[in-house]
Amino acid sequence: MSANLCKRFLRHNIAAFILGATRKSINSSQWFACAATNFSTNSHETSAGKVYELRCYSIIPKEVKYFLELSEKWMHLRTVHSKCIGYWTSEIGGINDVVHIWEYDNLSHRASVRQALAKDPDWIQNYFSKILPLLSRQENSLLRLVPGSDLITKGTKVLGVYELQQFNLLGSPSPDQIAQALSDCSRPNAMLLGTFYSIIGTISSAYQLWHHPDVDNLITGTGSGHSSGKKECTIGIASKHSRLLLPTPWSMLK
Repeated sequence: MSANLCKRFLRHNIAAFILGATRKSINSSQWFACAATNFSTNSHETSAGKVYELRCYSIIPKEVKYFLELSEKWMHLRTVHSKCIGYWTSEIGGINDVVHIWEYDNLSHRASVRQALAKDPDWIQNYFSKILPLLSRQENSLLRLVPGSDLITKGTKVLGVYELQQFNLLGSPSPDQIAQALSDCSRPNAMLLGTFYSIIGTISSAYQLWHHPDVDNLITGTGSGHSSGKKECTIGIASKHSRLLLPTPWSMLK
C-alpha cells in the first residue's frame, strides 16, 4: 500500500468517535500494510535509562468536555518541556478518565520540568489553575521499559485504538523476571508498543501498551480459546486490568 493511499485510508476524526460515531473497521491485511508503513520506519525509541510517568486523572463527569477543550487548546505549553508518549481518554476499563504517559531522562529531569512549569504564568493561568477544580482524583506511577525491549512511538498514525494492560504480579519479581514472564504474551492482530515495570507507585506491577486495528480486536481470542502459537500471559500474574483507550487530538500516538 502506497504512503499516500495509506494516509488517506487512515484519516479519521476522533471528535466524531467520542460523540458516538464508530471508527471504520478494516481487514487485517489492510491494517498490517499500514502498520508496516507507519510503525517500522524510525519507530524504535532509544530508551536506555529513561523513565516514564503514567498518569491517570478522573474528571468530574459534567466537566469532561471542558477539560478536553482546555487541554486541546493549551497542551502545547506542556509538551515543549518534555515528551508526551500518548494522551488518551478511557472508553472502557475506566469512565471519565484520561490516561497519559510522559518520558523523562531521569527523575532529576522530571523535577526540572516541574520547576519550569511552576514558573510559567501562561501554563498556570490558562490551564493548570482551571483544570484542578475539574478533577476528582489523580494517580501516577513511575515506570521503566523491561530489559531488552524498545518503545515504538514514531510515525504511529495507523487507524485504530489503544489498550493499556496492567498486570499485578505475584511476589517481587526482578525486571528480568518480568520481561521473561511477559515475553510470550500475544494479542491476535495487535501490535505491542511497549512493556513496562513499575519502580514507584504500584509496586510489583507491569504494563503493556497495545495498538489494535479496531475496538473489537481487543476481545478477539479473549476467553475463547484462541491460540496464536504463544502461551497466555499467566505465569506469575495475580490479576490483570485492561483499558480501551482513544487518542486525543494532541496525542503523539494517534
